[in-house]
Amino acid sequence: MKDLTLMDILNGKKNKKTMNATKNLQSVGLKPDDTIILITQGGAINALLEFIEEWELPIKIDKISKEDWKILFASYADAIIDYHPDNDHQERMVFLKNAKMLKKYGLTDEDVMRLDFC
Repeated sequence: MKDLTLMDILNGKKNKKTMNATKNLQSVGLKPDDTIILITQGGAINALLEFIEEWELPIKIDKISKEDWKILFASYADAIIDYHPDNDHQERMVFLKNAKMLKKYGLTDEDVMRLDFC
């Protein structure tokens, strides 16, 4: 049987593999439609603000624009997937990835050096 493309699956087509996967999940009491990861903006901002406080970063959070918050949230979502939470790696990645943008809100070159993974 031909493998289904992502579009086939999204359009409701199933093959034996997808049907078996659903049955397997259900057989152990898992719901195939349950969310695996959910991060709210409130949860993300709390994590980022806690990080700013812990690392004593001189960022003027009240000046960060809506668009820049959206960028930070998207970076945080990526970091949750790509980095483990130990040693603030997720939050550090957000601030390192967006260092240029955050400098307009008070982040310094010295702060970037402190946050760097190396």
